[in-house]
Amino acid sequence: MLVTQRARMKPDFASALETALRGGARLIQLREKDLTHEELASLAHLTQTLCMAHGATLLLNNAPHLAQTLGAGLHLPENAPPVAGEFFVRGASCHSLESARRAAEQGADYLIFGSVFETQSHPGAAPAGLKMLREVCASVAVPVFAIGGVTLRNARLCLEAGAQGIAVIGAAWDAPDVETAVCELTEISRKDAKTQREN
Repeated sequence: MLVTQRARMKPDFASALETALRGGARLIQLREKDLTHEELASLAHLTQTLCMAHGATLLLNNAPHLAQTLGAGLHLPENAPPVAGEFFVRGASCHSLESARRAAEQGADYLIFGSVFETQSHPGAAPAGLKMLREVCASVAVPVFAIGGVTLRNARLCLEAGAQGIAVIGAAWDAPDVETAVCELTEISRKDAKTQREN
């Protein structure tokens, strides 16, 4: 899963996203909290168009009405109030075992857990670590994506701990070659999924 952060997407949002999609990204979470509703709607339409062209799924962060309008997935932050309505897919962020269990019990289709490692997105925050990731994955019956400081070097550790996938920001958008970085991250996830099926 790629989480957008347009300030880091070069040379511009659309070009960077197109490059990432060519690299194999198939889950895109649009997370741009500083935009007005109109600005977010415009960017979401653009993102949905690009995702559909590449067979990718769009997830909108904390924008239920827009998600329903576009037929996109909805991703909710930790401790968000319940949202009524049917969605293509519904996910939630969690930062503790308790919140992960609660989100799964409330009907989340997947969870994003972290920060697993130290990350620029949350400077100074103590990472949850692989042990807690392992506990979360073993405690819920829905897929868990590991986030927070995930890179090519440690992505496999997250998958070995039980994560179904990884969610990244900097590992993609800060890479010298976004397409290659996404391709390599995707390949790690695919190989691990294949190994799990064979075992």
